[in-house]
Amino acid sequence: MKEAWKKSLKYLIVLPIIVIAVVVVILTLPKGESTPLSVTAKDVVLEIGDSENISYDVNIKQAVVSFKVEDETKANVNSSEKKIVGLSEGKTNLIVTAKYGNETSVVTVSVTVLEAPSTDAPDFPTMPENPTTPNNPSTPEDDEQGENIKFIVDNNEVNELVLTVGESASFRVECEENNITIQAPSEVEIKKITTGTYSINVATAGYYTITIQTPLYQRTLEVIVN
Repeated sequence: MKEAWKKSLKYLIVLPIIVIAVVVVILTLPKGESTPLSVTAKDVVLEIGDSENISYDVNIKQAVVSFKVEDETKANVNSSEKKIVGLSEGKTNLIVTAKYGNETSVVTVSVTVLEAPSTDAPDFPTMPENPTTPNNPSTPEDDEQGENIKFIVDNNEVNELVLTVGESASFRVECEENNITIQAPSEVEIKKITTGTYSINVATAGYYTITIQTPLYQRTLEVIVN
C-alpha cells in the first residue's frame, strides 16, 4: 500500500514539471516571419461625368480596403462599387487604405479630371452683311456691275456655296472679261483647274466671302462650311 502511494506521489510531482517544460519549449521555438501588409494603386485619369473602376492590389486578400478623395469637388468615390466619378476639371489625390488585424498600409495616387468634349455646334464667325476689301471698297454700282459675273455650279447659277469641312467642290466663273482676280480668306483654298473653273476647299467651319474682281466688275460669293 505504501509502495502504491509513493508511486502516485511521484507521478503528481513529475507531471507538472513535464507540462511546464513543454510550455517553455513551445514558447521558445522560433516563430516564422509573416508578410507585411501592402497595397498599391494606379493613377486615375477620367473626364467630367465619367466613372472608372479603381485599379488597386493588396497582398493580403482578407484585408479591408477603403478609399478617400482629398478634394471631393473634383471627384467622388462609390466605395461599394469601388468606382471613382469625375465631378469638375482639375487634379486631386486618391488615398487607398488597407487594414488587416493590427496592420495598416496606405498609398496615395493622383486623380486628373478632364473637361468633357463639347457636343455643341461650332460657333460660326459673324461676317458683315456687305463685306468690302481694303483695295476695292463696295460702291452702289457694285451690285449692278456684279450682274456681269456669274457663279456656275453644276450648270446652275448660284449666290452661295454650302460645303462640309475638308470637302472639295468646283465652280465656274462666267464673265465678259478674262482678267479675273479672286480674293478669299486664308482659311479658304482656291485652285485654278482650267480657264474660268476653280476648286475650293475649306478646313474650318464658318461663313466666308469670296470676292471676284475684274478691271470693271466685282461680285462676292458667300461660302458656308459646316
